[in-house]
Amino acid sequence: MVAVPMNRSGKLHALLSTARVANIPSVVSNVWLGIMVGMFRGETGLTRGLDGAYVLLLLPLAGVCLYVSGNFFNDWMDRSWDEEHRPERALPRGLFTPGLYGALALALGMMGVGLATITNNQSGMVAAGIVFCIVIYTVFHKRTAWAVIPMGLCRALLPVMGSMAVFRYVDDIWPAASGLLLYIAGLSLTARYESMAAPPIAMALISRGLLLGTAVLVAWGNRGLGFTRIPCLAGVLPYLVWTSLCLRLWRKPVPLLVSRLLAGIPLVDWMVLLPLALMLSFHGPGGAETCMTMCFIVPPVAFMLALGLQRLAPAT
Repeated sequence: MVAVPMNRSGKLHALLSTARVANIPSVVSNVWLGIMVGMFRGETGLTRGLDGAYVLLLLPLAGVCLYVSGNFFNDWMDRSWDEEHRPERALPRGLFTPGLYGALALALGMMGVGLATITNNQSGMVAAGIVFCIVIYTVFHKRTAWAVIPMGLCRALLPVMGSMAVFRYVDDIWPAASGLLLYIAGLSLTARYESMAAPPIAMALISRGLLLGTAVLVAWGNRGLGFTRIPCLAGVLPYLVWTSLCLRLWRKPVPLLVSRLLAGIPLVDWMVLLPLALMLSFHGPGGAETCMTMCFIVPPVAFMLALGLQRLAPAT
């Protein structure tokens, strides 16, 4: 059977591009990171409120709704700027009305908060915080480089939302969440740096430092979870290898570099989940096999899916 390529001028491709569908697997991985750390820290199953299987589905779905909502809201807000600078996008081309994008953004945002709140009130409050960060970023990202902070917080709060479903404190999830914030900031600054004809050396050092600081911060947080040195090193290695490859092999063109770094977001999660899986495999209680398996496979599968979906629609 011969594969039929998607019509890149059609409405379906435009919707997938607006949704940044290639980044959705990393959103699921981020939420799973929080759920697994919350379960481990709380030494409990997913028994509060809903049956565990529903929580494991509802929270990632909530994260996806919030993420896609933010993308539609971003394109709705930027439609005038896109008419001049990005005329290939859906709204400047007239494929859809601005009202439809606004309605989708609102509906998906409300759905995301609602699904998280069904899980428990704490997760719902974090989801509402993500919506707030989405609004702040969308309003200010064309005005200041500091908008990378609320953008990074949108990512950083995803594992917090997952963790709060089963453990009400952020003691052990905040290093990984902060690592995601550093990674998004480093990714954004790297893109700006590589786009300049004569970039200042200080920007290069800061961007590289943020990407390296992600690994240092997450590894430090792992020690707080009781992971030993060898599992921690095993978790950090895939992240360091992939990030180094991105910066060496795919620096140009810049959209390719950004896409590859975006695909690497689940590897930040794996810096925690791989050591956790290794520890559960040796010392986990009976019945931990499912959690151990998911910790092993969710981030790398999300990573591979992200790369594959980038062939379908751009990640940025």
